[in-house]
Amino acid sequence: MKQHKIISVIENSIAWEMKVQPGDILISINGQEIYDIMDYRFYMNDESILVEILKPDGEIWELEIEKEFCEEIGLVFDPVAVGEERHCANNCIFCFVDQQPPGLRETLYVKDDDPYQSFSQGNYITLTNLERGDIDQILKYKLSPMRISVHAGDMNLRRMMMGSIRAGYLFKILERFCEAGIDMHFQVVLCKGINDGAQLDKTIERLLTLGNRAKSLAIVPVGLTKYREGLFPLEGFDANTAKEVIARVKSWQEKLCKNASRFVFLADEWYVLADEPLPTYDEYEDFPQLDNGVGMMVLFQTQFLKVLFENQKAKGDSFNIGIVTGVAAGKFVQNLASRFMNIFPCFAIRVHVIQNDFYGLGVTVSGLLTGIDIISQLHEKCHDLDVLFIPGNAFRTNSDEMLCGTNIDDISANLGVAVIKGSNDGGEFCRQMINITKR
Repeated sequence: MKQHKIISVIENSIAWEMKVQPGDILISINGQEIYDIMDYRFYMNDESILVEILKPDGEIWELEIEKEFCEEIGLVFDPVAVGEERHCANNCIFCFVDQQPPGLRETLYVKDDDPYQSFSQGNYITLTNLERGDIDQILKYKLSPMRISVHAGDMNLRRMMMGSIRAGYLFKILERFCEAGIDMHFQVVLCKGINDGAQLDKTIERLLTLGNRAKSLAIVPVGLTKYREGLFPLEGFDANTAKEVIARVKSWQEKLCKNASRFVFLADEWYVLADEPLPTYDEYEDFPQLDNGVGMMVLFQTQFLKVLFENQKAKGDSFNIGIVTGVAAGKFVQNLASRFMNIFPCFAIRVHVIQNDFYGLGVTVSGLLTGIDIISQLHEKCHDLDVLFIPGNAFRTNSDEMLCGTNIDDISANLGVAVIKGSNDGGEFCRQMINITKR
């Protein structure tokens, strides 16, 4: 039976608390032999697992672990022995990682492209770095659903956009996934004058040939920072070209929803850029592409207003609240703030729209805001506030740190105001504001 030596244990993790030590050996999970990293992550995925550990003195420990689905237990192995997670082997013309400024934490320069991460965490992968054995493992474990970056249905265009000859084998792999009963969600990063227009039609048509295993497609506008020197020349979309994209996708949606799902959905940024109304809640169906920013604003608003109307008879003390947001969501957040103050007139809410000087003014989403910009643009503007909310999606997962390395304490100290990480759930965010006087 293959065994894997543990080289370190993450501090305060489940394994750490159960006294697992570096030098211990992993024998099995739920009685299953672990061959490589995909085996490990697949069997470790369950909420209830039995882990067999061989200690250096020959004693075997059986650890019964109850945890959250997909929660890590904290074991670190020799990457040569167990196999490293897959990283991107492409040279995409639109890659956001290539547009990062220098001096950030190392993980922001890592290009993830791992099939297990697609299954367990919803990351999008390109499939260009997989060998036959990797694909066989996906089929063996039936990792479903998978989330796949397509970008173009024309394989010559896909090769050009991704800088990889292997990008042209996409549909051969997708057809095998279909045969194995694996559901798939797709994304297209739309680049003006390259894969839009008739090429976008061709992409949608090609994906629809996969049948009912093709569940949804998100169309996301290319993100361009100011750090593009030496990179492929790309131009961002404006209001007029965004309207053209919306009209084209709406035509597809109207045709497809007569028989089944709309299938293709647009990121919220398109409607903000075109200054057009967002679709209704029902038009997003079961919100299959939330991680791509598709329907996030409509869902957030629905959650927010539900809680607001449920609590409209509640009383609150006078309070001054500041809410930070990006340029794209400025009008949206202001509208919610106004509706909140209509119910709770004792609250004074000021929305602070932060321009993204860090990445460049073309980056307008709240999730890429930095503490550096918040501090510089709100300096001496928060002295009358009782609290300042910053959107939760601007922070690292399970952390108070932002992209630029600043954290909540840094911002609070520099601005002289209490800072709260706002919930990404609209209902919970509304409760945070209602309950602010209880702090």
